[in-house]
Amino acid sequence: MRVAIIGASHWHVPVYYLEALKLSEARLVGLADPDLAVLERLDPESDHPHYTDYRALLEREKPDLVFAHAPHDQMTALAADLVARRQAFHMEKPAGIDWRALQPVAREAREAGVFNSIALVNRYMAGVEALVGLKEAGRLGRVAHGYFRLFAGPPERYRAWGVPWMLDPARAGAGPLFNFGPHGVDLFLSLLDEPVVTVSCWTTHALHHEQIEDLASVHLQTASGALAVIEVGYVVSGAYERYFSLTTDALHFGGQLDQGNILLRDGQPVSFSGVDADAVYSIYTREVLRRYEAGLPGRVDLMAMTAILRIINAAQESVARGQAVALGTEANG
Repeated sequence: MRVAIIGASHWHVPVYYLEALKLSEARLVGLADPDLAVLERLDPESDHPHYTDYRALLEREKPDLVFAHAPHDQMTALAADLVARRQAFHMEKPAGIDWRALQPVAREAREAGVFNSIALVNRYMAGVEALVGLKEAGRLGRVAHGYFRLFAGPPERYRAWGVPWMLDPARAGAGPLFNFGPHGVDLFLSLLDEPVVTVSCWTTHALHHEQIEDLASVHLQTASGALAVIEVGYVVSGAYERYFSLTTDALHFGGQLDQGNILLRDGQPVSFSGVDADAVYSIYTREVLRRYEAGLPGRVDLMAMTAILRIINAAQESVARGQAVALGTEANG
């Protein structure tokens, strides 16, 4: 399988995807980024062709599958070009900053059968897979409450990583709301059996005094009254802080998603264990390659990302208006 990387300056590329692809059986046929110095720094000793124009890479190298990355405000246009070319691709979340622009691209991709996969990697955590398994077996129960927290270090790290656009809300959409928020929203949409109808959000800029928020607290409510809280932020000084909980009328879980017990109300706990959150990207990379090769769709595609982004946009609107935002029942796709 011939694989290429677009937007190699995205921080996920050197940390996760480049090494995972080199360890796979896929053949890396080229890298593209507008900054040639980035390519030379990331891939200094290989014979992979380097391109400053990704279109030239696609036309000359003709990859089977592309790992595509870009600043958030350019993602939807990149996805649209790849779909128009019928080019199979992976893309980082959030795939854009406006769900209305992403929706027609997602529809065309699905109708044309263009393989696409969005990196919402919490889906591959052992705890999430255990909960989804219980749902598929009819044992999850009716969701009453969920909570997701993902806190990371200060936003200055994005400047140090050469992606200062992450601190520009016009280019990034916002801060952790767009960066981490999709992970939490995706978990709840994948576990709920009903749409989210109301979104509220509060943010703070008190810590770092950047244009982007330091922390966002998003509250979701379904028609039946189920509640979910998603809190994401650049608020810790060290390693990531992660926590997830889910309460239904059949079970409760609270803790880390790599190992633990789901407490069923009518029997023994369901134990699970797996890799930690950083290692899950290598699993995701292998799964993308496997699914493409097997002719299967991505686990999370652009259409699913459109529903997630719609909720993120509603959270953004809630902050601007200072009140809850009501969604139509099609908000979950």
